[in-house]
Amino acid sequence: MKTKTFSILADSISTFAGYVPEEHELFYPREGVDVTQVEHTWWYLLQERTGLKLLMNESYSGSRISRTGVRPLSSSFLDEKRQQRLAGDIIIVFGGTNDWGQAEEPTTIEVFQEAYETLVCDMLTRYKESTMYFCTPLQRTDRALDEENIHHWSQLDLARSIKEIVARHEGAHLIDLASYPIKAGDGLLADGLHPTKKGMEVLASLMQKGLGL
Repeated sequence: MKTKTFSILADSISTFAGYVPEEHELFYPREGVDVTQVEHTWWYLLQERTGLKLLMNESYSGSRISRTGVRPLSSSFLDEKRQQRLAGDIIIVFGGTNDWGQAEEPTTIEVFQEAYETLVCDMLTRYKESTMYFCTPLQRTDRALDEENIHHWSQLDLARSIKEIVARHEGAHLIDLASYPIKAGDGLLADGLHPTKKGMEVLASLMQKGLGL
């Protein structure tokens, strides 16, 4: 049986030094966080558990779906160069938390929804031979689920927006990570946002279940 391949379009949660394009900002590894080896990352664990082969990890710390914020515009999930690097039987799109939750100029829900709609359409058009999976972001514990940012939308609104947009597109599959309950003190997140080693193991399991593998 042919080995199935996959790529990731994602943000800091999926970074690891030496495994993403070298110009991208990284989060992992980081002092004080126990994800110290690539073998601890969710996508490495996913490969080990399923036999999938990772072709491209297009992850950029701090990146957003929309072309907003303080990072370069080329960090957006909509960027042509980022999208062009992807390939494989499966493509996993895992982002959005930075559009809502970054302290520096979070975007409005309208701008986010328009950007996510564009992203889904672009990816489905570009990768007709790949199976596309779009993930709601993991719950964060640095703020309450119903807490609103300066533009008056919450993590709940973020997840709902992604679910509604993905549901409108035939060929777009949802992995609803946001439905998994994460609480402060449960050891899954190092800083209220980025998974610990234990959190990566849970994330890998959620991804595997979402992929049906």
